[in-house]
Amino acid sequence: MNDWHSDFVTAIKEELKDEKVEIKQEEYLSKEPLRIDVIIIKKEKDVKINKRIGQIFKRYNIIEYKSPDDYVSIDDYFKGLGYVYLYKSIMNAYEKSRKEVDDIKIEELTLTFVCSNLPKKLISFLAEHKIKLDNSDNGIYYIHNEWIPVQIIVLSELENVEENYPLMVLSNNMYFKNAIEKIFTSINEAKEYDNKIRLIEAAFRIDPGIVSEVIKMYADRLNEEQMKYVINNLKEANFKIYTEEELKKSMEKGMEKGIEKGMENLVIRLLKKKFNDIPEKYIKLIEDADEKTLLQIADNIFEINKIEDLEKYIVN
Repeated sequence: MNDWHSDFVTAIKEELKDEKVEIKQEEYLSKEPLRIDVIIIKKEKDVKINKRIGQIFKRYNIIEYKSPDDYVSIDDYFKGLGYVYLYKSIMNAYEKSRKEVDDIKIEELTLTFVCSNLPKKLISFLAEHKIKLDNSDNGIYYIHNEWIPVQIIVLSELENVEENYPLMVLSNNMYFKNAIEKIFTSINEAKEYDNKIRLIEAAFRIDPGIVSEVIKMYADRLNEEQMKYVINNLKEANFKIYTEEELKKSMEKGMEKGIEKGMENLVIRLLKKKFNDIPEKYIKLIEDADEKTLLQIADNIFEINKIEDLEKYIVN
């Protein structure tokens, strides 16, 4: 099931993994079922956030995320402000066991909205009511004249791939491909594996074509388990590494040799990861195989349990 909210939690954890903050996905505001569906980021008073998205952060930071097909409405804006004031008035201060009057100071709170595209109606509404906006950072709009610092992060407008790639893969950002490449170049760091795989899965739902293209470029960086996960996701999305249409177009343009060579290299890399060594006999069979045969092998690589199984795909 598509769960963009959980994907965003993964992205924000990846984005702020080097910062000294505590991230909570949801918060109950009382013993009764009063819950706000936002992310709470807490930090110590003397901790400085280096990432641009956290420049306004104070001790208690509430984030409202909107999925790619949703937007921040005028009412969402006031609901977000309401969440902040509820949090201030109901929750205990950091590391305190019970609520005290005004223990969370209004000066310790911030509000962040995260959405894929600029909420133009909201921006117009704020301008009409003399609420000033500052877009000095690409993709980050700072809102002034409120009691608390407020910002709107527009994912499609972020430009710093090195810093913001976990968030950029959640939208049709112009640097979407670069952000996916960034994930693949660092995917073998064990402690980050789960989050990066989750982000790849989310990116499939944004643009499976671009993700597939990057997979072809970085297949040799993945171990067998990682490659199996990626290929299985491609199958579930009904999207193959090389589609029939792609092969047809390539042949029409006279590029069949280039595509075939790319498929040969991909199949050989996958088989070497699985079996370590490939007899020369089977390398020759792969080199002589046509594009459709190579595609069939790549799609069924994890059903091939011994090297001899190749013969049922190639020797007919």
